[in-house]
Amino acid sequence: MAIQASPEHSSVPSLPDRPDGTRLNLGCGSKRKPGFLGIDIGEGSAVDVRMDAVTYLRSLPPNSVQEIYSSHFLEHVEVRDLHPMLLEFDRVLRPGGHIQVIVPHHSNPHYYADPTHRTFFGVHTFSYFCDRSCLKRRVPRYTEIAGWSLLDVTLRFQPFKRLKLFGIKISPISALLNWGLNKRMRAIEIFEYHFCGLYPIYEISYRIEKRAA
Repeated sequence: MAIQASPEHSSVPSLPDRPDGTRLNLGCGSKRKPGFLGIDIGEGSAVDVRMDAVTYLRSLPPNSVQEIYSSHFLEHVEVRDLHPMLLEFDRVLRPGGHIQVIVPHHSNPHYYADPTHRTFFGVHTFSYFCDRSCLKRRVPRYTEIAGWSLLDVTLRFQPFKRLKLFGIKISPISALLNWGLNKRMRAIEIFEYHFCGLYPIYEISYRIEKRAA
């Protein structure tokens, strides 16, 4: 059963005492991630603390979290609220801690079908927030967070329909792209720039490290 905290967070549950550090699953819904504390304002089966994610982060002391995970949550955040939320990520994350964010890619046609989606994401989005990036293309640095390194970007393609040939399942184009493109960051950048309008990218994953001082 989830613990429900008031909006004023007068009764915020304390962090679990873990020797390897606390790990948060923000906007978890019904998708539990083993070893992670589920935070969500809704009533999903994976929710451990029922509370708005930003309010919960603001209740935590600095450098108190080892890892933050978020899957299909940040696209629901208003553009104007995204950078302040990431600054809260930075405040609570320990040096050496990690962030993994998974969101729909902007070419995903299903992105536009959900009226609660607010923010677009592409290959280079988190390069704007990190002062070091694994990607070749350089972007403006006006929103960067000092000490953040973008370690990895992974694309995921999803087949519209699995095909069969003489009753045998054959690998769709999406499987080949998932296998081949993610071997090199430059290939990811080139595909998005030239081809995502022809073959949409389903989702994108970013892995970020807050460097130790």
